[in-house]
Amino acid sequence: MQLRDIHYVLAAADEGSFSKAAVKVHVSQPALSQLIQRLEDELGVKLFVRKSNRVTLTPAGKIFYEDGKVILALSDQLIHKMNDFQSLKKGELTISVSPFYQKCYLLGVLSEFQKRHFGIKVRIVDAFSSDSETLLVQGQVDLAFVMLPYQNKSIKYERVFEERIFLAVPRQFAINQKLPDPQERPCTIEDLKVLKDEPFVMYEHGRRMWGSSIALCRSAGFEPRVAFESNVCESLNAMVAGGMGVGFVPSAIDRVKARYESVIYYPIDDENAVRTLTIGYMEKNMTSAAREFVRVVKGK
Repeated sequence: MQLRDIHYVLAAADEGSFSKAAVKVHVSQPALSQLIQRLEDELGVKLFVRKSNRVTLTPAGKIFYEDGKVILALSDQLIHKMNDFQSLKKGELTISVSPFYQKCYLLGVLSEFQKRHFGIKVRIVDAFSSDSETLLVQGQVDLAFVMLPYQNKSIKYERVFEERIFLAVPRQFAINQKLPDPQERPCTIEDLKVLKDEPFVMYEHGRRMWGSSIALCRSAGFEPRVAFESNVCESLNAMVAGGMGVGFVPSAIDRVKARYESVIYYPIDDENAVRTLTIGYMEKNMTSAAREFVRVVKGK
């Protein structure tokens, strides 16, 4: 018995007719009838009850039909897995991610992925979350690292990790005397109210961090007095270190040991001070390499 035989039996059962099944599987009706007859002789049981122009399954045929569907499904899965294995020997994968998270997170993932699949070429595209989502929908990248909140419902997102937002204040600023010791407790929204007259170093409008920063300030009852803007986390952190203003930075700076001695970093206890990094993809466009990369990201 071959897989082809199972396929023919299932077609005949679905169509209720050898002639219709023959058309479906692209063989002649006599050839299909003979093949099923030989299979019945081989198995020693009748699979079909033949009545003029219609055929129905016997009790044995019903068992054959149900188990045959399982066998064909497993066969398809096996072929798919083998094709995936072959495709992972070589290929290309394009990923969009912001420069900051390339440094503080992605390098370790890329190293692990390369160990498993050294034949896959990975191309990195510098892009922030909103731009990454656009590139993903347009099919210009296979995967995109994106911060919540989601912007596009056609993208599937999987959680990577959660981080917190710190308030960064130059050590020489007198305002530090009005803030709690970061070793003792985090800042509350009530604590942040003392910042209303301080100069801020802010992210550019449209960035996810800009939205979080504005939300924290507004929760404290004020609009930030923006002295400087930057779209790069490292630059903003350096500006604070240079005494140019206060600002908000992600806790991921600790992943790359980017704290400055001239800055005091305050954890914040508020839902707006929590960020979630996700990896996004278009399900219909997923390649074997992309699926495997997501597995590495998820630690599988």
